[in-house]
Amino acid sequence: MLIREIQQKDDAALFQLVRQSLAAAQLNIPGTAYFDESIKAMSQFYLNHPQRKYFVLVNKADEVLGGAGFAEYNHSQDVAEVQKLYLFDEAKGKGYSYLLMERVEQEAKKAGYKQLYLETHHNLPVAIILYKKLGYTLIPAALPGTVHTTMDHFFIKNL
Repeated sequence: MLIREIQQKDDAALFQLVRQSLAAAQLNIPGTAYFDESIKAMSQFYLNHPQRKYFVLVNKADEVLGGAGFAEYNHSQDVAEVQKLYLFDEAKGKGYSYLLMERVEQEAKKAGYKQLYLETHHNLPVAIILYKKLGYTLIPAALPGTVHTTMDHFFIKNL
Protein backbone atom coordinates (compact mmCIF):
# COMPACT_ATOMS: atom_id res chain seq x y z
CA MET A 1 0.00 0.00 0.00
CA LEU A 2 1.08 3.53 -0.73
CA ILE A 3 -0.18 6.90 0.47
CA ARG A 4 0.28 9.68 -2.08
CA GLU A 5 -1.19 13.08 -2.80
CA ILE A 6 -4.43 13.25 -4.72
CA GLN A 7 -4.33 13.35 -8.53
CA GLN A 8 -7.06 14.31 -10.96
CA LYS A 9 -7.40 10.66 -12.02
CA ASP A 10 -8.60 9.85 -8.46
CA ASP A 11 -11.68 12.07 -8.63
CA ALA A 12 -14.21 9.48 -9.85
CA ALA A 13 -13.17 6.83 -7.32
CA LEU A 14 -13.19 9.34 -4.45
CA PHE A 15 -16.61 10.64 -5.44
CA GLN A 16 -17.91 7.06 -5.38
CA LEU A 17 -16.17 6.38 -2.05
CA VAL A 18 -17.62 9.42 -0.27
CA ARG A 19 -21.12 8.86 -1.59
CA GLN A 20 -21.06 5.10 -0.89
CA SER A 21 -19.67 5.56 2.64
CA LEU A 22 -22.19 8.20 3.65
CA ALA A 23 -25.10 6.24 2.19
CA ALA A 24 -24.02 3.13 4.11
CA ALA A 25 -24.08 5.18 7.33
CA GLN A 26 -27.49 6.63 6.44
CA LEU A 27 -25.89 10.04 6.07
CA ASN A 28 -26.85 10.66 2.46
CA ILE A 29 -28.85 13.63 3.69
CA PRO A 30 -28.56 17.43 3.57
CA GLY A 31 -26.00 18.87 5.98
CA THR A 32 -23.34 16.26 5.15
CA ALA A 33 -20.51 16.03 2.61
CA TYR A 34 -22.82 13.85 0.47
CA PHE A 35 -24.12 17.01 -1.18
CA ASP A 36 -20.84 18.97 -1.35
CA GLU A 37 -20.14 19.99 -4.93
CA SER A 38 -16.40 19.68 -4.26
CA ILE A 39 -16.59 15.88 -3.97
CA LYS A 40 -17.18 15.62 -7.73
CA ALA A 41 -13.66 16.91 -8.44
CA MET A 42 -11.77 16.80 -5.17
CA SER A 43 -8.40 17.24 -6.84
CA GLN A 44 -9.38 20.75 -7.97
CA PHE A 45 -10.07 21.75 -4.37
CA TYR A 46 -6.81 20.40 -2.95
CA LEU A 47 -4.15 20.60 -5.65
CA ASN A 48 -1.94 23.68 -5.99
CA HIS A 49 -3.18 25.19 -2.74
CA PRO A 50 -0.47 25.32 -0.04
CA GLN A 51 -2.93 25.28 2.87
CA ARG A 52 -4.83 22.18 1.67
CA LYS A 53 -3.79 18.61 1.02
CA TYR A 54 -5.55 15.33 0.38
CA PHE A 55 -3.89 11.94 0.55
CA VAL A 56 -5.00 8.81 -1.23
CA LEU A 57 -4.34 5.26 -0.14
CA VAL A 58 -3.71 3.12 -3.23
CA ASN A 59 -2.81 -0.51 -3.89
CA LYS A 60 0.00 -1.78 -6.14
CA ALA A 61 -2.18 -1.20 -9.20
CA ASP A 62 -2.65 2.46 -8.11
CA GLU A 63 -6.35 1.87 -7.39
CA VAL A 64 -7.90 4.08 -4.73
CA LEU A 65 -8.69 2.32 -1.46
CA GLY A 66 -9.28 5.40 0.69
CA GLY A 67 -8.22 8.88 1.54
CA ALA A 68 -8.12 11.77 3.99
CA GLY A 69 -7.17 15.41 3.86
CA PHE A 70 -7.18 18.82 5.48
CA ALA A 71 -7.99 22.39 4.57
CA GLU A 72 -8.17 25.73 6.35
CA TYR A 73 -11.17 26.05 8.62
CA ASN A 74 -13.23 29.21 8.29
CA HIS A 75 -10.23 31.06 6.83
CA SER A 76 -8.18 30.49 9.99
CA GLN A 77 -4.40 30.51 9.79
CA ASP A 78 -4.16 28.35 12.91
CA VAL A 79 -6.96 25.78 12.53
CA ALA A 80 -7.34 23.21 9.77
CA GLU A 81 -10.21 20.80 9.35
CA VAL A 82 -9.67 17.10 8.83
CA GLN A 83 -11.74 16.27 5.77
CA LYS A 84 -13.20 13.21 4.14
CA LEU A 85 -11.52 10.26 5.85
CA TYR A 86 -13.07 7.29 4.07
CA LEU A 87 -12.01 3.76 3.15
CA PHE A 88 -13.54 1.27 0.79
CA ASP A 89 -14.71 -1.87 2.65
CA GLU A 90 -11.76 -3.98 1.52
CA ALA A 91 -9.34 -1.58 3.22
CA LYS A 92 -11.16 -1.35 6.56
CA GLY A 93 -9.85 -3.00 9.73
CA LYS A 94 -6.21 -2.97 8.64
CA GLY A 95 -4.96 0.18 10.35
CA TYR A 96 -4.97 2.35 7.25
CA SER A 97 -7.09 5.05 8.90
CA TYR A 98 -4.33 5.55 11.45
CA LEU A 99 -1.73 5.88 8.68
CA LEU A 100 -3.84 8.38 6.77
CA MET A 101 -4.49 10.44 9.89
CA GLU A 102 -0.80 10.40 10.80
CA ARG A 103 0.02 11.80 7.36
CA VAL A 104 -2.71 14.44 7.62
CA GLU A 105 -1.42 15.55 11.03
CA GLN A 106 2.21 15.74 9.87
CA GLU A 107 1.38 17.72 6.75
CA ALA A 108 -1.03 20.08 8.53
CA LYS A 109 1.71 20.86 11.04
CA LYS A 110 4.18 21.50 8.17
CA ALA A 111 1.61 23.85 6.63
CA GLY A 112 1.71 25.91 9.83
CA TYR A 113 -1.52 24.88 11.50
CA LYS A 114 -1.65 24.74 15.30
CA GLN A 115 -4.84 22.70 15.65
CA LEU A 116 -6.89 20.17 13.73
CA TYR A 117 -10.67 20.23 14.00
CA LEU A 118 -13.12 17.64 12.74
CA GLU A 119 -16.80 16.87 12.61
CA THR A 120 -18.40 13.44 12.58
CA HIS A 121 -21.68 11.73 13.43
CA HIS A 122 -22.89 9.14 15.91
CA ASN A 123 -23.72 6.88 12.94
CA LEU A 124 -19.94 6.54 12.50
CA PRO A 125 -18.92 4.93 15.82
CA VAL A 126 -15.66 3.51 14.46
CA ALA A 127 -14.58 7.02 13.46
CA ILE A 128 -15.37 8.34 16.93
CA ILE A 129 -13.24 5.59 18.49
CA LEU A 130 -10.40 6.33 16.05
CA TYR A 131 -10.34 10.04 16.83
CA LYS A 132 -10.35 9.44 20.58
CA LYS A 133 -7.47 6.94 20.24
CA LEU A 134 -5.52 9.52 18.23
CA GLY A 135 -5.82 12.09 21.01
CA TYR A 136 -8.61 14.27 19.67
CA THR A 137 -10.70 15.95 22.36
CA LEU A 138 -14.48 15.93 22.10
CA ILE A 139 -15.84 19.48 22.27
CA PRO A 140 -19.47 20.37 23.06
CA ALA A 141 -20.33 22.14 19.82
CA ALA A 142 -19.12 22.89 16.32
CA LEU A 143 -16.68 25.73 15.83
CA PRO A 144 -18.31 28.81 14.30
CA GLY A 145 -18.77 28.59 10.55
CA THR A 146 -19.62 24.91 10.19
CA VAL A 147 -21.14 23.84 6.90
CA HIS A 148 -22.08 20.25 7.76
CA THR A 149 -24.94 21.00 10.11
CA THR A 150 -26.03 17.35 10.48
CA MET A 151 -22.82 16.37 12.26
CA ASP A 152 -23.19 15.88 16.01
CA HIS A 153 -19.68 15.05 17.30
CA PHE A 154 -16.90 17.64 17.19
CA PHE A 155 -13.22 17.11 18.00
CA ILE A 156 -10.08 19.20 18.20
CA LYS A 157 -6.40 18.37 18.64
CA ASN A 158 -3.36 20.54 19.24
CA LEU A 159 -0.51 19.80 16.84
